[in-house]
Amino acid sequence: MTQQFDLSTDGASRRAAIDDQDVLLPSTPMKPDLHTQATFMTLRIVTYNIRYATEHPVAGERHWDVRCPKLGAQLSFLTSGHENAFLCLQEGLHSQLQDIRAQLGDAWSYIGQGRDDGDKAGEHSPIFYRSQFWNCERTETRWLSETPAKPSRGWDASQNRIVTIGEFSHKMTGTRVVVMSTHFDDAGAKARQASAKLLINFANEWDRGHGQRDRPSVVLVAGDLNSTPDGGAYQAMTELGSGMFDISELVPESKRYGNYLTYTTFGEAGELPQRLDYLFIKEPRTAVVKSFGVLANSFDDQIRVSDHRPVVADMEITL
Repeated sequence: MTQQFDLSTDGASRRAAIDDQDVLLPSTPMKPDLHTQATFMTLRIVTYNIRYATEHPVAGERHWDVRCPKLGAQLSFLTSGHENAFLCLQEGLHSQLQDIRAQLGDAWSYIGQGRDDGDKAGEHSPIFYRSQFWNCERTETRWLSETPAKPSRGWDASQNRIVTIGEFSHKMTGTRVVVMSTHFDDAGAKARQASAKLLINFANEWDRGHGQRDRPSVVLVAGDLNSTPDGGAYQAMTELGSGMFDISELVPESKRYGNYLTYTTFGEAGELPQRLDYLFIKEPRTAVVKSFGVLANSFDDQIRVSDHRPVVADMEITL
């Protein structure tokens, strides 16, 4: 049994409506008969703030050359058997992205530019995908500021902040998806809330299709919002009318796997673990969310791969 949401209800009602079955995201006003859907595609999306390669690690943090092979092994494991996987990373420097691509292998490509100059300088929010199965039809990096088309800092932000956007088409079926990877500012509350509203506008724009192409099958947003669920940025992303749904809220709590908190710190003084990293899906869609989990970032050796945990969701989308 699947359950359809009534878009006229508020967020609390929508969450209350979730039962212990798979969840069907909001459909268009002309609701399709789900029993006549011919085929589905299984898709996995991951968001992971990998921590930039600093020359001055904090207490408990290991250098990138120690963390890198562990991260590569983890990403390979997370995507093994998932040809339709998209890895949305944050904080990666250009050199780190080359290391990750080498770890993943030649079957993988990525999109994304540096936040400092729109090329290679500064942190990236890349999207890795398997180019054997997917074409990137178009992509761009936009800045979370009043001037999003050029490298810039917005509102009260302490750093340039970006979103990487890509439209991908499946080589065999032609199915198209839009994926967005972002990282909001850690210091500016105004910037975070304004960034959320800007991100919603970008999602709406890319959801309309491009040129003669139809709308994509799904629009997914992934990233580190530097906002807890009661913070202004998260509230702006999920408020009624935003069109955005937190994927974790579309899975019954009893079926969510792993942890709740996504930011663990490296154990340094003055830092508290929090939930900061999210996966969102834009309405209206017919997509069945199959699973959601917040996974581990350290194991028996006590080396933390990052100060964030990977957040993972699987879904079926109609072809």
